[in-house]
Amino acid sequence: MPPAATADETPLRGKVMDAALELFDERTWDGTNVPEIAARAGVAVGTIYRYFPNKQALGEAVFTEAKAAFADTVVTDAVREADPVTAIGLVWQHQVAFALAYPQAFSFLEHQVHGSYLRPQAYEVVDRLNAELVEILRAAQAAGAVRAGDPQVLLSMAFGAFVGVTKHSRASGVPLGEYDLEGVREAVMSLIGLTGPGSPDPA
Repeated sequence: MPPAATADETPLRGKVMDAALELFDERTWDGTNVPEIAARAGVAVGTIYRYFPNKQALGEAVFTEAKAAFADTVVTDAVREADPVTAIGLVWQHQVAFALAYPQAFSFLEHQVHGSYLRPQAYEVVDRLNAELVEILRAAQAAGAVRAGDPQVLLSMAFGAFVGVTKHSRASGVPLGEYDLEGVREAVMSLIGLTGPGSPDPA
C-alpha cells in the first residue's frame, strides 16, 4: 500500500492492507476471499475481523486509502499555487511518479470497476480530486492555454489516455518505466490542446 494518513494504522493492519491490495489487484475484489487474504498476510482470519467487520469494509479501506494517497501525490500545494499550465505539467509528473512507484495500487484503482462493494461515501476522495483537476483545466481554458470544451471531458480524455498506457504495460509485461513517457506526455498535451511553456512544439 502507498503511505496514507490513517489514524488507526498498526503494523498488523498494514500487513492485512498490503495483502488485500496484492490479491485485489491480482484477482479483483470479487475474486478474493478473506481466508486468502489472511494466508497472504500470514495472520489468522480472526485477526482481519479485528480491524474490518467484513470484506466490503476491507475493500473500501484499501480503495479509499490508496485513492487518498494518489490524490495527495497528484495535487500538492505546489500544484495549487502554480499557474494553470505549470499545474498541468506537475499533475502529469506526479501521476506518472505514483504509477511507477505503486503499480499495484494504480492498477487496482484504475483498471477495475469498484461499484459492487463501495458505498457512496467511499467516492468522496474521488470527487474532491476530480473537482480540483477540473478547476485547473478550467483556469487553463480561461488563460487560452487549453482547447475549449467541457473540462470534465478533457480530463477524462487525458487521464484515460494515460490509464490506457498503463493497461498496455500490464498486458504486455513491459515495465511502464521502459515506455517513452515523454512521448506519451506530448501526445496527451496535444490531445487537450495545451499551449505555453512545456507544451509540445506544433507540427
